[in-house]
Formats: sequence, structure tokens, C-alpha cells
Amino acid sequence: MPSYSSRSLSVGSIAKDVTALPEEPPAPHAPASAAEIAAAAYASDMFVFRRVGERRFAHIGGVGRGMGWAGIVEIGLETEPLVESVLASGAVLHRARPEPWRIVGPYYAHAVAVVPVAEDVFVVFGSTTDSITAVADDQLVELARFASEALLEVTPAKKLADELEALTAVQDLLHAPVDTFDDGLQRLVDHARVALSCDLGVAYVRDDERVAISDERGCTPLTRECVLAALAEIVSYETFPLCIQDAETSELPAPFSSDDGVLAYYLLRITNPLPGLLLLMHTSAGAPRGFTLLCQALGLRLVEAAEPLLSAALLRDSMREELSRVAAEARRDPLTGLANRLAWNEQLSEVSTSPEMPTSIIQLDCRGLKRINDTSGHAVGDELLRRVAFVLVANVRPADLVARLGGDEFGILLADADESQARTTATRIESALAAAGRPGQPNLELAIGTATTLGSDLDEAQRRADAQMLDAKRRESIRLAPLE
Repeated sequence: MPSYSSRSLSVGSIAKDVTALPEEPPAPHAPASAAEIAAAAYASDMFVFRRVGERRFAHIGGVGRGMGWAGIVEIGLETEPLVESVLASGAVLHRARPEPWRIVGPYYAHAVAVVPVAEDVFVVFGSTTDSITAVADDQLVELARFASEALLEVTPAKKLADELEALTAVQDLLHAPVDTFDDGLQRLVDHARVALSCDLGVAYVRDDERVAISDERGCTPLTRECVLAALAEIVSYETFPLCIQDAETSELPAPFSSDDGVLAYYLLRITNPLPGLLLLMHTSAGAPRGFTLLCQALGLRLVEAAEPLLSAALLRDSMREELSRVAAEARRDPLTGLANRLAWNEQLSEVSTSPEMPTSIIQLDCRGLKRINDTSGHAVGDELLRRVAFVLVANVRPADLVARLGGDEFGILLADADESQARTTATRIESALAAAGRPGQPNLELAIGTATTLGSDLDEAQRRADAQMLDAKRRESIRLAPLE
């Protein structure tokens, strides 16, 4: 490693437009601020790295992103061949490309100068233009040495600000309970994407293939269907968490590959209450960058904080499902599976009628059921009731309500059906029941009453249909097929 002399530096006269280079670099003769050092290198960002382990370096300060990321970027030489080659050679490296590319850690830029200062220190100057490549190596060495001497450590205020940022992000995630598990999954991915400044985030739970997508790329949004296969593959990965600063070095399946515009990604495991993952991505649709240590720590904190939130939401989902099941059971006839009288009465109270939309009611009574129960047994009678229920449902519209009102009595509520339609439906049911008879088994016949209302009380219509049914039951004799 070569040694470099240390000199003071003056940069106060540097032009503001870094794309218009002066003929000669400013003469170093007086102390300068970090911003002036970066300006002298025509750099929008400056990073100072110090060794913290045998092959690890931590970023301690700088300019631009180098200021905001102080204390939250750490690299290992095993994943940074560019830096490793610079430290090994002791030479300044210049490189520029038309498109932003990953330079070191999470940092992306168009142009870069990586400057070794000593065995334990190097400085990175980055820019969105190639002006930086015109600065002489010896001038960059002087600027880098001055920057490394001026920035000794991350300030306590910066550390506190980073910690407060993380705490605030977690508090915002937990500021209110979520109503459902799916809502909680969506809140997690939305909040994590914003907190980590990502363009794209996906949360996935393997059970029931639940997916929540947060997509701010400004293009056609991803859909659940187009990501399911990829997520089912990714969730089986063995390494979690997994932070990849350059997606090309460890590709995810489409639509999350580098060909799909993904630059860097951070993969976290969701453990409780259901196994899954959180995938956060920086893409070419946003400012090119990777994930700082603060971002990585924040992602872990958000997943950890979200798990109790998701557990509570899943419990509420389970309670709602159980209440819904109990409510449905309370409104279902256990023998036929039809609605019962409670469901029937509730539906009657909720139906809106009008002269433009008539509503009809059909009341039905199974004549002869008592005799069949007495002679053939209740099991035969129950089977006949189930047959009647099947015939009724098969001969009305899906939106019509069929209910067993008790014993051998049934009711049908026909919305938007006039008197003629009600009579036609009743006739169709009689014919279908007769055709459903089985040789050697008893048959039932129906006493039927119908009534139609045009904006009047449905209870009154039901009373008229019931009276008509009772009248038919009295007038007609019971006819039964021979019993075995």
C-alpha cells in the first residue's frame, strides 16, 4: 500500500455546475468542509469506510447519501470484489457507466472513484455524471485523506436519530389494530415498503396462498395470480433473512428477477401466526440503491412487531368465522339443509316490495306425511321430506328463498315474481315431485297456496297463501302409493 502526504485544502472557489470542469483543480491550502471536499471531486455522494474486522469495513460519514447512511452501512470484502481489488493494488479506481450500477454495499451511481487511503481506510466518491473521472488521481488521494481525517466516527446525534426513525416506523405500524388478517398483511407490506424506501413489496403466507402486494413502480401492477408460483418457490429458501444488494448475483424467479427491473431485494421470514415471507425490492423504477444496515434492522423489527398484530387479526377472523357458522346453523333446518323459520322471518322483514317489483309467496304442505310416519317409520318420512326439499330448490331461481317452516310445511319467497309466475312455479313443483316418486315407495302430494303483493305487507301475503294452502288441504283427499 503506497503512502500519501497530507496537505490542507481550499475548495471555496469551486464552480456550482459540476458538469463544467475548471481548467485546473482548486489549490489545496486551507481546511475544507466535507461538502467542499465532495464538490472538489465533482461528487454528489462521498463515503468514508474504516476497517472494523479482518475483512469488514463500516461507513462512518460523508456527503449526500454518505451523510444519511453514516453508521448504517457495513460491507464484507467477500461480496465487494471492486473494493478488494482497490485495497490490494493501492491504486485509485475510476469507472463510469450510462446506467446506474451498484458500487459498494447498497450504493448505486453512474460514476465512481474508489480511493484507498491506508490499509484500514478507503473513500468512495460517486456521481450521477462522469465529471468525477476527470479529477486527477493525486487530487482524489488528497481529498480522500482529508475526508478520512475529518470524519472520525458517527456522531451520537446521528445514532439517536437512526434509532428514533426505527422506533417511529414500528409505532406507526402498530398505531391501530387491523380488522382482518389480510388487512394486517397488507398493512405490513405497505408500511415496510415505505419505511425502507422501496418501490415494490410482497407479503405471502403459504396457508391458503394469501398474498398482499404494495407496488409503486408506476407500471402495470402485479397481480396475485402472476406472483403465486414465484412466491411458492421463494418461501422454500433455506436462508432467511437474505439481503442481496445486486439482484443479478442471486436471481429470484420472475416476475422478481433483474430482467423485471429488480436491482436489490431483502427477504424476511414471517413465522407467526402463519408461516410466510416478506419480500422488499428496489427496482429500476425508483432511485437505484440497496439496503443499509438500518433498513435491514428496521425490516426485522417490523416483521417482529407485526406478528402479534397478525396473530390478533387471525384470532378475530376465527371468531368471526365461528360466529358466522353458529349464526348459519341457527338459521338452517338440520334435516333438509333448507332455511328454517327464523331465516324465513328475517328475510320477510328485509324484503322491499313495490308496484314495479311484485313479490310472491308459495306455501306448501305435505299431505299424508303423518300416515307414512305411522306405517313406514320416521326414517322413510324424513327421506321424503329431503326429497321434497330437493325438488323445491331445483325448481326455483338461485335467488329465491326456500324454507322448511316446521313439520311438513314449506315456504318459498319469490322476489320480483307476479301472480302468474308464482302459479307457474307451483305447477312445475307439483309435476317435478310426482316425477321424483320411486316404485314401491310411498309418495307425497302437496297442498299449495300462493299470494302476490304489490307494495303491501308481506305478512298479509303470507297469511293469504297459508289460508289458500289450508283450504286446498281440506278440499283434496290424501292419495298415497301402496306401502310395502
